[in-house]
Amino acid sequence: MTRYVISDHHFGHANIIEYCDRPFTSVGQMDGELLNRHYETVEDDALLVHLGDVAMDMRDGAETVDYFERLGGDLLVRGNHDIGLDAEAAPFPVLESCTLEQDDYRFHCTHRPADVPDDWDGWVIHGHIHNNDTDAYPFVSYDDRRVNVSSDVLEFCPVSLEALTDLLDACSPGTHLRTIADARELLEG
Repeated sequence: MTRYVISDHHFGHANIIEYCDRPFTSVGQMDGELLNRHYETVEDDALLVHLGDVAMDMRDGAETVDYFERLGGDLLVRGNHDIGLDAEAAPFPVLESCTLEQDDYRFHCTHRPADVPDDWDGWVIHGHIHNNDTDAYPFVSYDDRRVNVSSDVLEFCPVSLEALTDLLDACSPGTHLRTIADARELLEG
């Protein structure tokens, strides 16, 4: 079963369009395109681990549940905009973090990179930063052993753990890939 990761869709969040310079003119256009890109990328039988901020849903979690189910999500790592969601009442698992393994890689998955335990010695997959600081938090920072899966650096398409580990295998020390487009260039070059 293919496992995918992504974070920070921010469905229904009008201000995110300007904040992250998203290429959409309205929330409706953005929400529709985010769903379309997801459906074009993720197979029906795949497992989706979302690393937070599904929607701009600070009140009761209803929008988070609605959009997460539309994505066919399997596991939500809570983000700072998912705080309205009651984890015990959610129809899917809601965690503060999780660990995923693929090939020889172990990944601590969290919404905020600052929340990684001090004693963690593996790779980190996180969101939260979006595309607002790709110098410090690019898609892949090989030397920091960190991967930013904010939807803004992934062209709004989830990435599979298999594709991610294949990419990491192709990287060398010093590799700093700002976006998934930079990763494609590395793999094609």
